[in-house]
Amino acid sequence: MTTVYKLKDYKETFVFEREHPKELRWDDRYKLFMLTENKECQGIWFKNKKGLVAEAIITWSSDNVVHIDSFTVLPLYRGQGIGYDLISTVLEYAKDMGKEYVTGEARKGASWHIFENLGATPVLLHKNWHKTGEDYMNFKIEL
Repeated sequence: MTTVYKLKDYKETFVFEREHPKELRWDDRYKLFMLTENKECQGIWFKNKKGLVAEAIITWSSDNVVHIDSFTVLPLYRGQGIGYDLISTVLEYAKDMGKEYVTGEARKGASWHIFENLGATPVLLHKNWHKTGEDYMNFKIEL
């Protein structure tokens, strides 16, 4: 598995985004805007010979905190530890930047389990998050 930061061909990320099912979809301009116009943003992707298999988009607006805006693994690759490896990479990247905390939101289930195993502390439970009918946990991880 290859780790790729800030892909040069953003079209590849758009293909990835269309292929994975997501109830809350960003429009096609989201990643392009975030990765080309916002200097306080980073994309981290995992890629194999067939293409992208996992992604994380992180942002920071303070000197000590990185926020995970989105993270996903394509369904075909779930259950193989890729999500855990991806978030571990995010934590390493945040440490290298000199950050103290990583924050984010995760659905109860596999996503939350990954963050919890990496030291996430629950901060706030959002019931019916953005009217999705699902509960999300806001968390922080101390680096």
